[in-house]
Amino acid sequence: MKVFLYILFIVCCFWPVQVSAQFINIQIDVEPEVETIVEQSLDFGQVISGSGLQQIAPGDASMGIFKLNALRTQKLLVSLEPDEVLTHANPAVTASIPINLQAAYTNNGISDVRNSVPLNSLYENIIVEGPPANPRSTWSAVHIYIYGSIDIGNTPAGIYRGQVVLTVIYE
Repeated sequence: MKVFLYILFIVCCFWPVQVSAQFINIQIDVEPEVETIVEQSLDFGQVISGSGLQQIAPGDASMGIFKLNALRTQKLLVSLEPDEVLTHANPAVTASIPINLQAAYTNNGISDVRNSVPLNSLYENIIVEGPPANPRSTWSAVHIYIYGSIDIGNTPAGIYRGQVVLTVIYE
């Protein structure tokens, strides 16, 4: 048996053999994913007409909170565009309430407004970091906190609403 293998080896090594190969090029594009969740809506509650300035400070139970679930190390461009006035739910009522909103964020998976950074520019560049307890985690979160003030003048009673548009562009 050994002799046959040696002869086969010698014959294969010295006789030219035509070899053909196929190459396959595989390319996979992995699209990053961002999930946006409204964890808590901004709510000034019920206020009395003519009561003046009403504020929601960072950390108040009524502040708004957005959560962006994203891949760790992902780059996000975040823009927050709030209405400048709240309008009456009845379109026939033309009265409005001025609103001034600010925002801050954390980018390490932890929801803690005390360690947040102000969201300043029209499109803030945010890099998602892993949570301190698990810095190599594949997924993490950015928390965006919305707070501010409204100035209640002599406006008709009713429900006043506005919108905050959160735009997230991710790479």
